[in-house]
Amino acid sequence: MQKYDFTAPASGASQVVNVPGRYLKYVSGTAGGNDTGLIVTPGGKPGSKILLYPGQAVTLPNDGTAGPNAWTIANATGQAQISGTIVIGDGRIDDNTLQGTVQVVDGGKSRTLSAAAKVGTSFQGAVSAQYSRVQLWNPANSGIRLVIEAVTENQGNATQYIGCVFNTVQLANLTQMGQPKLAGGAVSVAGTYYDSTASSLPATTFLQMSLQANTTFSYPFKEPLILPPGYGLVVWGNVVNTPIGANFEWYEEPNV
Repeated sequence: MQKYDFTAPASGASQVVNVPGRYLKYVSGTAGGNDTGLIVTPGGKPGSKILLYPGQAVTLPNDGTAGPNAWTIANATGQAQISGTIVIGDGRIDDNTLQGTVQVVDGGKSRTLSAAAKVGTSFQGAVSAQYSRVQLWNPANSGIRLVIEAVTENQGNATQYIGCVFNTVQLANLTQMGQPKLAGGAVSVAGTYYDSTASSLPATTFLQMSLQANTTFSYPFKEPLILPPGYGLVVWGNVVNTPIGANFEWYEEPNV
């Protein structure tokens, strides 16, 4: 077993650790309170990416070969530089001791401070003989997934059913890029969009709500919805010539 101290820059630049072995343990890592996720790849070249956090380890199966002669490591989220220690070798190390300070981390606050938590809104006005739609869209090349925590529907001047459906096509008109919950934080690569269509609400909706005219309804999900790259969440009205709007609340994480 060999111990290796590393510094993983926030840029995500990878570094090769020229130590052979089937076993790698992420012993410790600090990033000033930011995310300490580390992507490790066996073999010192592009290949299977494994996401580890401090205290976690991976053991590659014995496939009859000599095993990797190096490992590549990189900062997973790029929130801040990570300094830490890994151990590489054959066999494994078990450590069931608990020592030091136990800290309860407020995950929501941490995501906001790292600008991973986002909100966005969109609105489609009334169009004659057309159904209104709004959408949260995650571009195919974003490299992130959207973890949707809540959707709030804003109903227009008529009572109607509102449906939610996943799709794989960006709607026509951009409202805004996702806004950070942290004042001054970076905007998202995901955005909210709107359009109107002659097509009625599809049968594949997974959520429907009956809303009275000029009302607002918020739906927090017990388990979050997930939008991988190249997918959208569409809020779709079922009465023509009727406006609708929606607010989306989500956070973002690497799609690994």
